[in-house]
Amino acid sequence: MKFRFVLPALVTFLPFASSFGADANNSDTGALKERIIAHARTVTAEDYAYTRTVRAETTEGDKKEESVIVDRWDPAKPLEQRWTLISIDGKPPTADQLKDFRKAVQKRRLAYYGRVAGYFAKPATDAADARGRTIFRFASLPKETVVVNDSDISANATGEVVVDTAGATPFIEEVRFSSTKPTRVKLVAKIEHFETMTRYRLMPDGKPAPIESSSDMSGSMLGQEGRIRTRVAYTDHRAVGK
Repeated sequence: MKFRFVLPALVTFLPFASSFGADANNSDTGALKERIIAHARTVTAEDYAYTRTVRAETTEGDKKEESVIVDRWDPAKPLEQRWTLISIDGKPPTADQLKDFRKAVQKRRLAYYGRVAGYFAKPATDAADARGRTIFRFASLPKETVVVNDSDISANATGEVVVDTAGATPFIEEVRFSSTKPTRVKLVAKIEHFETMTRYRLMPDGKPAPIESSSDMSGSMLGQEGRIRTRVAYTDHRAVGK
């Protein structure tokens, strides 16, 4: 059986210049947190259309496979037409591939900035990195923050977010999650370790949108060990309804 998991975005946590402080509720960081939450709640999955280019490298034993999938999200279209599969490994999709794609996107979790507001449902500590950016760290995550193959593994993960305060509108420019221990998925699979990163950019209309993500996950399925690395580029952003 193929070692197949679908997980958006994973990458190594970066070192910080200072250690984490108390819960982020002092006057400065508390106010910053509230601004970030309020701003994030104004951003929805229907604010931007974009193209995704997903590059995946799957290793199973001595076998390695690579793939490149390009698709597009356009919330301005009717509901059943919002996802379009453009190409697989540089070729137009076949009828069977289109059928599988349409089935898969019905369960796809959309990538959009508004999700970051939900992370603060759990307590956060704060620190500053070497560049002076504020970092909020979460020792635990709310349910459904990290989902793999329809299985919620958030209970076995931690996270941190990097805040850009250089402009007039502070926003989270980077989100990182990492596993804390191995996790069973669907009884037959086990995730030994994962790391994930997603980066956002502030768009001209003042709302952030995802621009890239990466992932690195290792584990096993039915006793067969494997590893999946992915890189996702979000391009051709278009504000919808503006």
